[in-house]
Amino acid sequence: MKVFRDISTISLGDIIGSGVTALFWFYLASILAPSEYGQIHYIISIAIITSTFTVLGTQNVLVVYIAKNKDVVLTLLNLSLAAGIIILIISAVAFDMFSVGLLILGIIIFTYGISRNLAKKEFKKYSVYTILQKSLTVGLALLAYNYLGIDGIIYGIALSYFVYIKYIIEDIKNTKLSYNQLKIHINELKINKNFILANYFLMITNSVTNQVDKLLIVPILGLAILGNYSLALQIITVLTILPGIIFKFALTSHVADRKISKNLKRNSVLLSFIFVFIGIVIAPIIIPIYFQKYNEVIDIIQIMSFSVVPITISLFYYAKFLALENGKIPLYGGIISSSIMISGMIFLGTIFEAKGIAITHVISYSSLCLFYYVMTKKIEKQIS
Repeated sequence: MKVFRDISTISLGDIIGSGVTALFWFYLASILAPSEYGQIHYIISIAIITSTFTVLGTQNVLVVYIAKNKDVVLTLLNLSLAAGIIILIISAVAFDMFSVGLLILGIIIFTYGISRNLAKKEFKKYSVYTILQKSLTVGLALLAYNYLGIDGIIYGIALSYFVYIKYIIEDIKNTKLSYNQLKIHINELKINKNFILANYFLMITNSVTNQVDKLLIVPILGLAILGNYSLALQIITVLTILPGIIFKFALTSHVADRKISKNLKRNSVLLSFIFVFIGIVIAPIIIPIYFQKYNEVIDIIQIMSFSVVPITISLFYYAKFLALENGKIPLYGGIISSSIMISGMIFLGTIFEAKGIAITHVISYSSLCLFYYVMTKKIEKQIS
């Protein structure tokens, strides 16, 4: 009963928040040309990849270490904030892209806040802050768009991520800066460096896998195709809301109890097949009604929908590896997935254009799932 209640609490925030965000992106797609829609996602991809390099304590590492009350958390937070502020200054001064720098700093703050809620099992707070952030995204972005155009959308999204600034201020104030405390933090950093670095590079490879496709599509096929592809990705995001919710619960459950319900796994996979059906059959009926300008999106979404199943299965494996503080397997999987994504975008995208990038998306996530399965069986064999 408690398991169901906790999942329901997380689900409330994620479903409402994701629903609000999805409507926001669908609304933008309906009023913008595909090239403009693609431009926004191109800028956001640059910010996300850059933020990955600055967030030294990744969300999953923070969830594990905050749950275990390790002092290294505050060290990782301070290092990440320092890196984020430096990137903000460089973005503003060298590239005249203050909005992008602000978005990067906002992502760092939001990553810490959301990790804090999940690690401490503050699921109600997690839901409240998630809904608040998504709502602010819509309100601030649309308001700023009326005055600043596309750049205003970036400003609005960036400012919405500062909802957790209160947590940042509180925890920094509680940080002891004595010499002895600094030695303890540095020592913990050394002790945990393997897990931290493995997950750091894992997040880089995951970020490359999730974002490099957008960066590659522009020089190969242009912003208009990126706009169609980004709309298809938004639909995939909606179809994978439930697996994402269950992953967050699975990670905290693995850390606390070292197990997760088999029924939960099985039912999640079965539901993912229903989502595939929605993507292949239902979505192509609805899309032309609201998005007449997006000529390529139907073919893309029908192919990409097949990735929902491997994405769902992979998240359960991923949660298990992280709870065991085994960052190497996800890292290697991320490298494999990223390599396939990059090579596929270049070769299949060039040959088959929009359909080629959709096929690459499916192959990339299916390969990751297969790798996780093989490594899980290998570990189980070693234990037995």
